[in-house]
Formats: sequence, C-alpha cells, structure tokens
Amino acid sequence: MSDRETPFAVHPDVRRAETPPGWVYSDSGWPREIVRGAFVGGWHHLDPGSVPRGEARPFLLAEGCLDEPLLRTCSQDGSTWIGSNVCTHRGARLCDQAGPVPELRCKYHGRAFALDGSLLRAPGFDGALDFPRPEDSLPSLPLETFGPLEFTSLSPAEPFADWIAPVRNRFGWCPWDRLELDPAGSKSFHVEANWALYVENYLEGFHIPFVHPGLRSAIEGPTYRTSLHGSTVLQLADAKAGDPALEVPIGSEDAGSRLAGIYIWLFPGLMLNLYPFGLSLNRVVPESVDRTRIEYRRYVWAPEHLDSGAGGDLDQVELEDQSIVQEVQRGVRSRLYTRGRYAPKHESGTHHFHRLLDASLRRAAKVDPGVIDQAPRT
Repeated sequence: MSDRETPFAVHPDVRRAETPPGWVYSDSGWPREIVRGAFVGGWHHLDPGSVPRGEARPFLLAEGCLDEPLLRTCSQDGSTWIGSNVCTHRGARLCDQAGPVPELRCKYHGRAFALDGSLLRAPGFDGALDFPRPEDSLPSLPLETFGPLEFTSLSPAEPFADWIAPVRNRFGWCPWDRLELDPAGSKSFHVEANWALYVENYLEGFHIPFVHPGLRSAIEGPTYRTSLHGSTVLQLADAKAGDPALEVPIGSEDAGSRLAGIYIWLFPGLMLNLYPFGLSLNRVVPESVDRTRIEYRRYVWAPEHLDSGAGGDLDQVELEDQSIVQEVQRGVRSRLYTRGRYAPKHESGTHHFHRLLDASLRRAAKVDPGVIDQAPRT
C-alpha cells in the first residue's frame, strides 16, 4: 500500500513526524474506513445489567457507529451468551424487545435457535444438502470481564488479555472489584467534532494549563507523565499536597506516588479515568465525520471523595474539552492549514494513537483493498 492510500502514514519518530492532514477530520468518506479499520476489531465496553434466566435482551453495539444488532441471553442453567441478533437464513432480526423467551424464533420463516445461539429447527429445509452446517447457528461473540466491567468484540484484532494487560499489570492494585455503578453520574454528551480530535485532546496534558484552570489547580503539573504500551496510553499526575489521592502501594511501579488521576486510553475509543472516588469511564462513539457521542459511566469505590480533587468537577472539564475540540474542528477545515508537528515531550500519546490508527487502516485494506479512499484531497 502506498502512503497515498492512507493519510495516517505517520513517521515513527515523534521528533520528525507530521500530524495527519486537516482534510481527514472533515472528509465525509472517512467514517466508513475508520469503522472498518478500528472499531470492528476493537474491544467494546458493555453497559452493565444481568439478564434473568430464560430471557433475552437485544442491543446495538456502538449505536450510531457500528450499529451491530446483538443479543445477550441467559439460559435456564444460568449461562450467559452474547451473539448475533440476525437470523442466519435471510437476515431478519430475531428479537425486538427484552423479556422471557423459550427460544429465539425468526418471525420471517420460522427458523429457531436455542438461547446459546445453536440452531434448533429450520422449517422448509428438508432435502437441503450439507445442512445444517456450524455457520447456520448464530455467530457467538466473546464476553470478557475486568473487575465489574464487561467487554466484547466483533472480530478482535488482539486477544483481550493482551489488550487489557497494561491496565491489569500496572494498576491491578486498585480496588476494581469494589466499583459500583452510579446511575446519577452516567450520561452522554454530543461533540460537534471528529472523534479523533477528541481522542487526540485526551492523550496529551499539554493543553491543561491553557484550557483547564480548575484541573490545573488540582494536579502537580511538572509530575504529569505519559507512557506507551501496545494499544494503550497511560497518563499519570500527582496530587497537590493535602488533596485526596490514590495512594500507590509498595511494590508497584509507581510506589510512593500520591496520584490525583490515572488516565488510561485503550484503542480505539475507551477511556478509564481513575480518581480517589473511583472510575469515570468514557466511550467515544463516532456518529459522523464531525459528530461524536461521549458516553460516561461513573463507578464509585469511595463516595466520600466524589466532590474533591482532580475528579471533583468532571462536567466542567468536559465542557472545556468540548469547547476547544469543536474550535479545532472548525480550524482544520481551513484551506490554509495543512499538517502540524508533534511537541515531542508532550504529544507522544497523540502520536502513538495516530500510529495505531494507521496500522488498523492498513490491516483493513489488506482484507478489502477497496476500503481506503485512494484520492486524498489537498
């Protein structure tokens, strides 16, 4: 593949690299390529909620982006299954609403499946050769867990264990199993900007002194640090003296630190933000080239710290981020803007994101050579 086939061809040396060209963030043809290249192979956080025995619950994975119709079921023996909500005969959806069902039955031609996706009956297929085949059952998806968090993927680009390993290895000391979902702190925002701009902004602390005066007062700026790990970027900042902090235990890589916040990004669009109160989880969902939905889920392990420290006013930080990202969306449309450079000390995380995105697009192009637009505009 030539460099003209993907505008994310970014030099591996951040000191020499240029950022993607401005047109990438406003070209209406690119959402399809991003979805194919990054989100189909990514791991996606699932909203919590168990399914009672003998019931099924339909949902769309990454609604507005992937819009993949899926089902979560629970058999009478208590086993959970996640898989396709589309009949393997002619593609009709199987289940429209949550509730008790003895089996999954297609309303189009009567094909029936067990709650684990296996084919039970296929009316009208008497005499069909080589039938049924394994693929006539519903495709199943993996269901992985980390603490109380659940994840699935349509076609994993890497094993879940590898994807989550940097988090588990470095921050396994956090009380993940004590986290409890706080519905009052769970909400969604829309940002009138490209999803990649939102991620880029998250992956550098360079802008904090200029954009976030409140957050700046809660962290020791000189202690802000970034490390890169496979599909992950980790950012840490120490707390001001006297403020609540995450106390890192002896034996940990960060032992001795009093952390105001731990900011974890996992490719392509998941952010796990750890504060003294618990976890603020952000899902980034690209809905179009210049519109992104941010889904917040708040989990708490120390409610006494909800209104203090770096995690004390997250709504204000979010509004400040939205404002600057939307301003950048308007700016990159300029005919006079081409490509920028990376500040090596501060933007290694953003550079890493662009390198991962470049790699995912190239993998997608090898599967489907026509997926990448070969005519970038200048």
